[in-house]
Amino acid sequence: MTSLENIRLAVFGPGLLGGSLLHDARALHALELRVWARREESLTELREMGLADSSSTDAAAVAGGADVLVLCVPVGGMKALAHQLAASHPAHGAVFTDVGSVKGMVMREVMPVLASAGFTFIGSHPMAGAEKSGLAAARKGLYQGAACLLTPAPQAPRAAVDRLHNFWQALGCFTSEMDAVSHDAIVARISHLPHVAAVLAALTAFRPGPDGTRFAAGGLRDTTRVASGDPDMWSEILLENREALLPAVRDLLAAGAQLFAAIESDDATALRALLAEAQRLRATRYP
Repeated sequence: MTSLENIRLAVFGPGLLGGSLLHDARALHALELRVWARREESLTELREMGLADSSSTDAAAVAGGADVLVLCVPVGGMKALAHQLAASHPAHGAVFTDVGSVKGMVMREVMPVLASAGFTFIGSHPMAGAEKSGLAAARKGLYQGAACLLTPAPQAPRAAVDRLHNFWQALGCFTSEMDAVSHDAIVARISHLPHVAAVLAALTAFRPGPDGTRFAAGGLRDTTRVASGDPDMWSEILLENREALLPAVRDLLAAGAQLFAAIESDDATALRALLAEAQRLRATRYP
């Protein structure tokens, strides 16, 4: 990791991602940490933890003078927050970004609000997180080794895009760029679909009751781990990305139907072919 000592960082929403960002920025000697939260209680906790040099429930006040401003609230709340930030006075050349896992909606609804105020907004999606949420789950090092996908608009200043690459790389991420549509299609399959699959596995395994699952080993725990995620947050994510997610879910159901047919018909050849294909495909990413 390199230093963030020249950056005045403003974080809007100190939950798991925002709080972890503050932990790392403090460790990397950010020039100043500015924090917005809806509740004063959250800000008091951050100040006691030494993670806020200035803080307020007034979003525009927090943005004043900041160099990098990161929206860490749920995607559904970003547009309203952007309207508050449109009246702010960040530092000259400031870059606004976010940590949302859906980018099409953000680039359509959030970027224009900030652009109309003369600000630069570039979407970000650090592929980091945990099934636990909130400030209590935040920790230093969450972003270390994570992919971070940037979705700059074609007109985004190259200097701002490069600055954001450097920012996330300083936090330990490796960064890539793509358009928002491509991002949502990819993430639907590598992030959102696994959550759907974990939910289906959890519903199927646990609905009959606890008697059988008390004998389960690590396979059930690992397969269903992400189903422990916050239902409010995940229902919002899945619906916001439904256009890209629906084809992926259809493919999941089609693959399930193939597996069901092979087992139902006692077709060992077809079943083994599916299992071998899954093994081979997974090994292309996880040798």
